[in-house]
Amino acid sequence: MKFRNIFLTLAIAAGCFVATAQTSADDARVRDKITQAVMKVYDDQLAKEPGDYNTRFARANQLFYNGEYAKALSDANEVLDQLPAKDKTLSFDTYMLKARIYDAMGHFEEEVEALRTASELNPKSMGCIDMLAKVSLKVNDLDAAERNFQSILRDTPMNYDAMYGLAKIEVKRQNYEKAANYVDKAVSLFTAEPQVYINRADVLSQMQQYEPAAQDLISALSVGSETGSALQALINMSDTHYDAVMSALANSIDKAPRVGMFYYVRSSIALRHVHYGQALKDLKSIIANNLYDFHSIYADAALCQMELMQYSDALANINKAIEMNANEADYYILKSRIEYNLGKGGNFGAAYANLDKALELDSKNTTALLTKARLLITQRNDAEALKCVNTIINNDAACSEALLLRGWINKYRLKNAVAAAADFEAMLRLGKDYNSLRGFALHELGKDMEARDWAKQIIKDGILPGGQTYIMASALYSDIGDVEYGDKGASIECLRSALANGYGSLSDVKVNESPYVNLKLVRRYPEFNTVLEQNAECFQERR
Repeated sequence: MKFRNIFLTLAIAAGCFVATAQTSADDARVRDKITQAVMKVYDDQLAKEPGDYNTRFARANQLFYNGEYAKALSDANEVLDQLPAKDKTLSFDTYMLKARIYDAMGHFEEEVEALRTASELNPKSMGCIDMLAKVSLKVNDLDAAERNFQSILRDTPMNYDAMYGLAKIEVKRQNYEKAANYVDKAVSLFTAEPQVYINRADVLSQMQQYEPAAQDLISALSVGSETGSALQALINMSDTHYDAVMSALANSIDKAPRVGMFYYVRSSIALRHVHYGQALKDLKSIIANNLYDFHSIYADAALCQMELMQYSDALANINKAIEMNANEADYYILKSRIEYNLGKGGNFGAAYANLDKALELDSKNTTALLTKARLLITQRNDAEALKCVNTIINNDAACSEALLLRGWINKYRLKNAVAAAADFEAMLRLGKDYNSLRGFALHELGKDMEARDWAKQIIKDGILPGGQTYIMASALYSDIGDVEYGDKGASIECLRSALANGYGSLSDVKVNESPYVNLKLVRRYPEFNTVLEQNAECFQERR
């Protein structure tokens, strides 16, 4: 079973995709070297002249930007001790720096004090007034926040950020109509500015008006080129108010059926929630109507079709994606899985060939190595499988999937109980969240009560949309053989809950038997087929 996070890395502007530059490790190293050189200059100068407060102020700023807040604060305080009383300009700047440091540290009461002192030194500074307004809101001093935001509006009557601040104050006061008036005014004044829609969406969300809020985030995507924050906000909202987001996107598509961005955003959110049928419908619309012709569209469609057990169609689409971009390791991993399933579990040659290609492109690719190890286990080639997981663990000793799989191989295939226990114990040191797979390690160590508690906790935490936590709990309960719901097993009830939340991988639910985490034992329940039939729409293409 696959357990992966699906991250949206979209940058969409004017209905087109924009490549987002990623900082390379080499760039980071160069930047670190430059930072170290700059810091050495400051350090050497202050070693010679400890009273050089201008250099100390510059170093404090650099330390702040380096994220070394305690050191930055120490330097800022020393600057204030060294400054002559007449230098009010640098004193003001130093208190403003202290305020920024306190804000970054989450020390808001101290930030208020620093800003009040700065304001006494320069009462007309709009930057200071703005910071004081915002931190007053954070500490729930609504009257002070209102005074300062109103002061900004008197100076700049069309300042939509101040209008947003006033709207948030009125939400806290539960004056919802007044709050709406502020953000509505900002939108009416700046109809082509994405931020005003994002601001109004936040206010509407605080008022629990989620569908209009989602609609505003979609509007922000439509009018601007800098759309990352709007997209992230829409994604975050979908995790807690999926239906509202999907309804807003459906409304946008109804109004503008030729705007490919709307289909792609909706399909990407559906993919994040493992609603493969829903995602596939939109991806097919993009392809059929030639709204975009981009390799990731075909790869996403192939993923959906593979999860829905539409293997021939999946193969055609992944081949198209590879034809357009032959340098994506993940595409070959997906093709490997498709080829294996298309051959009904017997096309090992094609499966291995594609994994080898993926590893040529990325020799440390964890997913490729795990997939290869599981294929090798299926063929009972345990020694080679062990080499694969050892490679992963050598690269990343905290890879819970690799540790669990190695423990499984050692315990059940190689009969090495000591080595297996060491791996399971190592997993317990990785934390307690969903990705730790902790419950399975606890079960293998004979700690079934703690394993059950872990399953309950990941469901309670609800950190993942789309029913994934219920699927994992179902798999774990079935391994334990647990019964907690009268005459019905907890595992079948968790499966029912997963499907009620829209879990859409027919492959995982119906056929996947890859070690270690799977639903093989759940399928033995007499209710299994009934549960699938009752939730058939999870695996259907739908709007």
